[in-house]
This record gives sequence, C-alpha cells and structure tokens, in this order.
Amino acid sequence: MTKQIEMVQFTIHTSSTSGFPTWDSPLIFNHKVENFDTKDLQLTLYIGQHLNFDHVISDGKLNLDDAEAWEEKYRQAPMDGSYEDFLQWCKDNDYIDDYAVERYTVN
Repeated sequence: MTKQIEMVQFTIHTSSTSGFPTWDSPLIFNHKVENFDTKDLQLTLYIGQHLNFDHVISDGKLNLDDAEAWEEKYRQAPMDGSYEDFLQWCKDNDYIDDYAVERYTVN
C-alpha cells in the first residue's frame, strides 16, 4: 500500500501601488503538510519578498524608518493559528492582496 502524503498549496497575490500585479503575483507554491507550518510560511513569504512594500517606498526610494516598522509589525503576525488565519492577517494589514489555500493528497 502506498502512503498518501498530505500537501498544501498557497496562491498569494500582491500588487504595485498602481494596482498592477507584481512580478511574483500570483505566487503559487506547495509544501508537504508534515514538514511545513505557519512560521515556515511567514519566513517563506518574507525571504522571497512576496509581500507588498508599497507603503515603505515613496518617490521611488525606500524609507528605512518605515521599512523597519513594517518588518517589526510583520514579525508580530499571529503564528499560533492556521495558515488561513496568518494569511488573513497579512491581507488585513496590506502585506498581501489576496490568497487561496488548498489541501490535497498524493500517493
């Protein structure tokens, strides 16, 4: 008998200040559920910079004070809930525009 593997797929949408999709939107990635948790998702989005940076850039320049506050707030995102709870927090706080989470199994 083949062991079934539980997978989770994330589709993340972000956009620029003009409302056009960014180069990474939609970002679609998959992970084995047993090897991935909400903290991993937070780190994956941050390292890949698949987040909205709109409010820390003005006149084409990064405002370092705003960027530090933006990063600090992101570090405070709730990690004790589900993927959906974390992604909804990101959406509500303008770190992403939208998301979808799907679970499936493979043999």
